[in-house]
Amino acid sequence: MVATINDVAKKAGVAIGTVSKVLNNYANVSKETREKVLKAASELNYIPNTIASALSSKNSNSVALYIYINDQRQAIDEINMQYLLGAFTMANEIGVHVITLFNYTILNLNSDELIQYLSSQGINGLVVFGLNKEDKIIHDIIKRQEFNTVVVDAPIVNEKTSSVSVDHTKGQYDVAKLALKDKDIKNVLYLAGKKNGYVTDQRIDGIKKLKEELNFNLHIEHCDFSEKKSYKTTLKLAKDYDAIVCASDLMAIGSTNALKKLNIERLCCGYDGITLLGYVGNNILTCKQNFYNVAQTAIKEMKRLLNHEEGREVTLGYEILKITYDQVIF
Repeated sequence: MVATINDVAKKAGVAIGTVSKVLNNYANVSKETREKVLKAASELNYIPNTIASALSSKNSNSVALYIYINDQRQAIDEINMQYLLGAFTMANEIGVHVITLFNYTILNLNSDELIQYLSSQGINGLVVFGLNKEDKIIHDIIKRQEFNTVVVDAPIVNEKTSSVSVDHTKGQYDVAKLALKDKDIKNVLYLAGKKNGYVTDQRIDGIKKLKEELNFNLHIEHCDFSEKKSYKTTLKLAKDYDAIVCASDLMAIGSTNALKKLNIERLCCGYDGITLLGYVGNNILTCKQNFYNVAQTAIKEMKRLLNHEEGREVTLGYEILKITYDQVIF
């Protein structure tokens, strides 16, 4: 059986990234460690992939865009497409080579196997869009600092990891406050995202802050960013509430359609600013993110990390507005 980089790392008692550094002649490796790795590689007759070695050299700018795909296609396709367009445009502009990597393609890999796979592709940077709290593999890779990493919408920062995001707590607070301002609102139904999401918790913090300020009763239901779940939840609960605040535009669309079916009027607002909102004609106030700009910023931040600068938190702006049909037609 042909030896792999994982075999060399195990035999030498070091991380896979350390083996890669030794084989690519990085300077910041101790003499003792270098000798252990070279000895292990020799004893195992390990032959590195020369093409990958060239790509993953010190001056390489090869980056994987890690995208989460789910079944909420109406909105997620638009958001991911904006992420990809923004990332590709900026990468081309500043000389970073990017490939796409979807969560479904690596479901059966553990941390070491994923590191080995990325290393074999010459990847030395990882931009993660939509990281959730339960993705232990990506969290482990970030913790081990095997690659320069930029996480979008996750508050994780270390020496080799930067975070790029809008302030979702403030964004949720601002859009809900403007929607509820000067209204006689006593009971608010909040339709939250997925329980394992960083942005879900941040947006809940925003609506809770507003609750304390405006002194209304707040009930939270997790609808997982699903139009269908928000539709059903609204049908079931809407009559008991004066307003419905949704943690995504897709859920706001589901909620307003349920209100039409119930033939009742309730204030409803969304979050994200997706184009689809302009076609439904429900006059929904939203917090609009610029996903294209988020991705461009993530790539620029990756360039910083590739130039050996330390990770940091980057916070971007948003707009509170209503998206009309006139704004989205071409």
